[in-house]
Amino acid sequence: MNQKGKETRITDAPIWMWGIAALGLALVAASIGFMLYEAAAGDSSPADVTVQVDSTTPTRNGYLVKFRAINTGGSTVEGLTIEGTLRNGSETIETSDTVLEWVPAHSEREGGLFFTSDPRQHQLQLRAKGYENP
Repeated sequence: MNQKGKETRITDAPIWMWGIAALGLALVAASIGFMLYEAAAGDSSPADVTVQVDSTTPTRNGYLVKFRAINTGGSTVEGLTIEGTLRNGSETIETSDTVLEWVPAHSEREGGLFFTSDPRQHQLQLRAKGYENP
């Protein structure tokens, strides 16, 4: 009941309330539809990870190589191991690795590798070494 003692019916709601309710219903329906579409026909291609060097910075104990791991595949990876190798011709000077806990499909993550030798003075190779399925 309202303040005047009359019952308020749902049909007495202002038109703007109906508009907001319709918008909310449309958003919920669209979200459910998108999730169903992704589950049925989404990209389920395997992970496709590439690693790019962003920068090399001297530190007190050596050098930090910042990198970006880019997953262009349709599958999420967990526990992605990134390995960096410094080479002088065919000779391996130093190796460093790290693990990225989670790299979703069609996304990228940043990380870093530490070296005692200057990566700018050698051939630096970065690669994705392995991962687990989530």
